[in-house]
Amino acid sequence: MSKAKSFCCVVTMYTIYMNWMSAVKYEFAVSLLSLLASLIISLVEISQSTKALELELSDIEEPEKSHFFSDLLKSKEEKK
Repeated sequence: MSKAKSFCCVVTMYTIYMNWMSAVKYEFAVSLLSLLASLIISLVEISQSTKALELELSDIEEPEKSHFFSDLLKSKEEKK
């Protein structure tokens, strides 16, 4: 997707340089739509990553709920 944005940007700059204003309008619109699509894809990826992190962290939190480490330390103190 970033290659499409870069290509649209270069084409837009070239059409502005050549003073082809009717083409600039369309190329700029395509460029903005490409940027919008890229932002939507990024938001979807961030949402998926957040859900995956929450899942991983929930696995880590479960032993804490059962006081695994504090029970382990208590048993070591009782042995002394």
